[in-house]
Amino acid sequence: MAIFMLAHSIEDYITCTAAQVTGASANSLRQFRMSSEIYKYDDHFKTAREYLEHFHSDMLGEDVDEGLAMAWTLGQLHQTFTGDRDFGRRLLDVGSGPTVYQLISASRVCPEIICSDIHKGALAEIKKWKNGDPNAFDWTDAVKFVCELEGTRWESRQKQLQNAIKDTVVCDVFKENPLHPTVFSLFDTVITAYCLEGACWDKGRSTYADTVRNICSLLKPGGYFILMSYIGVTYYIEGGQKLPESLRLDPEFVLKSLSEAGITVLETSVYKTPEREECVFSDVKSILYVVGKKTQ
Repeated sequence: MAIFMLAHSIEDYITCTAAQVTGASANSLRQFRMSSEIYKYDDHFKTAREYLEHFHSDMLGEDVDEGLAMAWTLGQLHQTFTGDRDFGRRLLDVGSGPTVYQLISASRVCPEIICSDIHKGALAEIKKWKNGDPNAFDWTDAVKFVCELEGTRWESRQKQLQNAIKDTVVCDVFKENPLHPTVFSLFDTVITAYCLEGACWDKGRSTYADTVRNICSLLKPGGYFILMSYIGVTYYIEGGQKLPESLRLDPEFVLKSLSEAGITVLETSVYKTPEREECVFSDVKSILYVVGKKTQ
């Protein structure tokens, strides 16, 4: 997967320096920049498609910083959505980026999925895939991997996911209502994968806790909250330089933030990243997976 430095607000995104995070098998934390003529996805990739090709062309392979984290993530999501919990009909994915892998298992039980992100180019990639555009990024490997776990046919499950994605909307996690001005009723389930740590990488822990509260406000009481987060990052590598990360997230703080936002944690899992002498994108130590339920 990889983390990105996210835009601090829609206004930042529109005026010139934005940053966004998205989860994926090798997603990296970077800044989004934009000129008057072209929207750059981040400092390394001109478009969301270039990002996808770089990080997801071999999405189930072993990544230098994260090892086999994608397979682990898909396995965790599979276990969650094949259990006996009722996740309801309506699911919101916060910080989708240009990816859909995080929704494959969910689409089996949630027939109405809304994808959200601050980067319109990322959302456009999801729309292309949903609509069956022959030039869309190919998620077949991820779909087949999940279907092997499920014992289902990948063609029908891929169509099920495409049909389940009902809309793509702009989302700003720094707003009290991240989906404003779009209006939705509260959701049965909310997922956020490798998003908030990227949005808040240089903003500190209090801002991170605020964003957790903001997105949890979109979840109905009794609804389920699923979070995937990088843990232990102290720096990101950008242009050969190490950029200090201000959050220094640990599981205890993430779980505390969820509790303060009205989420009762039901289960957690941790994936340890490989020991390595040199890091490519960050010195991420582990990945935290959390399933919780909103109690207030």
